[in-house]
Amino acid sequence: MSSLLFQPTHIAGVQLKNRFVRSATAEAMATDDGRPTQALKDLYARLAEGEVGLIITSGAMIEAWPISPATLGLRSPLAMHDDAYIPLWQDAIEAVHQAGANIAMQIGYLGRQDIPALRGGPPLAPSAVAIASTGVEPREMTQTEIDEVVEKFAQASRRVKAAGFDAVQYHGAHGNIITNFMSPFTNRRQDAYGGSLANRARFSVEIIKRARELVGAAYPIIIKLSFSDFVEGGLTVEDAVRMAAILAEAGLDCIEVSGGTLSETPERISRKNIKKEDQEAYFQPFAKALKDQVGIPVMLVGGLRTPRVMEKAIQDGAADMVSLSRPFIREPQLIKRWQSGDPQKATCVSCNQCFENWVHTPIRCFMDEPLGKD
Repeated sequence: MSSLLFQPTHIAGVQLKNRFVRSATAEAMATDDGRPTQALKDLYARLAEGEVGLIITSGAMIEAWPISPATLGLRSPLAMHDDAYIPLWQDAIEAVHQAGANIAMQIGYLGRQDIPALRGGPPLAPSAVAIASTGVEPREMTQTEIDEVVEKFAQASRRVKAAGFDAVQYHGAHGNIITNFMSPFTNRRQDAYGGSLANRARFSVEIIKRARELVGAAYPIIIKLSFSDFVEGGLTVEDAVRMAAILAEAGLDCIEVSGGTLSETPERISRKNIKKEDQEAYFQPFAKALKDQVGIPVMLVGGLRTPRVMEKAIQDGAADMVSLSRPFIREPQLIKRWQSGDPQKATCVSCNQCFENWVHTPIRCFMDEPLGKD
């Protein structure tokens, strides 16, 4: 299959062999204390062998919970809050590199969507805006706590580079802490971090600038960013694009475009029952609006299933790379299949069982392995 999708591209100084990205996917394959299991390392190797250009890990925590998720029957996320985690990744990264692929680690902080029973107290957020579906009300962060979280992002970035990852990605989407500060729905502060667009971007700018001090000017920093939280009084696309430009000026190298929140609008993050081509690429209008305003690479994610849809998005100037998550759960070798000359779309049926069950069981395609086979 001859296509510009298979042309090399780059993020900052890192060369990628093609334009395909495995978007961060919650694999639920870590140990209880957030270390990568052999099964997870094998998964990344299979994706690399399947010709994925860039693999992005599931989100790693920059702060440890004092209580194990296992006490609630939950799978633990990955962790990168301590230097002890640095050497645990070297064999996995080497295997990915030997297969000709690149790998980035996503890091994040849950913010208002954190779990009180694991924190031992209320979540921290820019403002005390309760989550209607659960009744959980976060506590407004002090300046000291903001500074501490900024430093934790920066130190985790340093560890990601030290471990050998090719880039770091910040989870700034789906209702996590970066989104909390950017959105007027969740940020009602009256100080330097709230109100104006520039103030709401300040938290992210401080993370990028402090991280740059630790990782240097050349190391790629990527962000996955929500361009709408789809709630009344929330983040607008226009404001998100303007804030993204501020982040690019601060030293950001690449933006992956997303939307929605787990707490209010999860159905907008990962849409179900994608059957037609016009249902694919549902975040493309956001990506095009961004691409028209920033000079750094843009990744498009959201329901991509068909090569010609992806190629047209790049041809139309909406994105530089295409990110997939659910299709790779069912077909880790998908890109190799397309490259070999079979252009049929991904076999993922967008049932979302993987998205709905990841907190309890290791990721898999439930069409092939129904729930109950654990």
